[in-house]
Amino acid sequence: MLIEKMGLSRTALAGKVAVITGAGQGIGKELARALAWLGAKVIIAEIRDTGAEVETLIRSEGGTAMFVQTDVSDEKSIQALAKKAFNTFGKVDILVNNAIIYRPGTILELPIEAWDQVYAVNLRGAVLGIKAFLPGMLERKEGVIVTITSSEGMPYMASYFASKAALQSLGLSLAGELSEESGVSAFVFAPGMVDTPGGNQAFQALAPKYGMSYQEFINMSPNPGYNGLMPAEDCAAGFAYAIVHARDYHGQIADPFQILAKTGLLQFSSQPKTDNTVPAESSLEKPAGKKSAIELAREVKKILEAVNKEANELDLFRKMWVTRAFRQRTGMSIKDWLETVTELVAELEAAETGDTTKIENIRGKLPWLKSNLERLADYFKKNMKDAEGYFKDPKALAKALEVLTYRVNTVRSLISALEQKVKP
Repeated sequence: MLIEKMGLSRTALAGKVAVITGAGQGIGKELARALAWLGAKVIIAEIRDTGAEVETLIRSEGGTAMFVQTDVSDEKSIQALAKKAFNTFGKVDILVNNAIIYRPGTILELPIEAWDQVYAVNLRGAVLGIKAFLPGMLERKEGVIVTITSSEGMPYMASYFASKAALQSLGLSLAGELSEESGVSAFVFAPGMVDTPGGNQAFQALAPKYGMSYQEFINMSPNPGYNGLMPAEDCAAGFAYAIVHARDYHGQIADPFQILAKTGLLQFSSQPKTDNTVPAESSLEKPAGKKSAIELAREVKKILEAVNKEANELDLFRKMWVTRAFRQRTGMSIKDWLETVTELVAELEAAETGDTTKIENIRGKLPWLKSNLERLADYFKKNMKDAEGYFKDPKALAKALEVLTYRVNTVRSLISALEQKVKP
């Protein structure tokens, strides 16, 4: 198993008890194997009999596992799961809300009963699981809870992706409610497009709706470092690493790609498209801190235009992933950021002509602007760490870091310039 190469101890989760819903196949199955390899006692909460096969497999590999047939949409079934878990192992330390169903079809043609079923399993099931296992974690001041998200706004899968957006919000809300003193970590996991029985069934149904063959659909390379679908075992290895280091991922959306790259197990076959343009050397001669607020605002606008161009050049699925991450980490969509900075440039230009009301406007919203600009700068700074995984060629990496350093410094200089501009 790939988990053996992650640099993790086989006792990393010794003494821990993990409940994984929907672990009868796919990501859930491989995650159950990985957590068991790390020493956890794994409870396979699965509605189908395939859960028994996974239990047998894990036991044959020397791990501890127990299959409990569970319908996560049924409160009584979740209560029975919790009772069996507590009676057998005394506690539950890790909850992975992995069970899902999908119902493809247009919004109009999909019957409301199908929407209700997707909600009941994907979202309601996760809430029931949290309610069943979080109290014990809080009492012991120790635990990990994970929800799983996906892309947004994909045609013909509205019910599924709506539930996934809700699961992302649920996970982040839960993380916000859990203080560091609680001892419980919560994060959201975004697996990408993974080679699983359920996933392949969905891809085969969706491909014709996009005017593609199945092979064309899966070869759109939505996963960094993979030509097509990511193996479920690879995804599970990154997932297990995040669970072991859950405190580091608390309140975040984690994915397997950066984790595998960080541990040296993923070599990207191609570098992401990036607008590597930076201002001409003549414009860099003046230190960012010496530029005026209006100069810096114009440069930040150009940066955001470049970011928008980079995103629009990506394929459908990667674009969804990048724009979602940008909005989550910066507080606004790329479009909203462009509108905000364009308005700021216009106000600064008007102020240059003597319109003092514009200075008052900027002063009034400066706390909000400052907070969001700091998040934007932090986003670009995080991109610098990400680039070390994406770019294997030293020259390409150096160029990317130059671009990102420029972006970080420009945004931070704009904050200082605005503070000076509106100072009474």
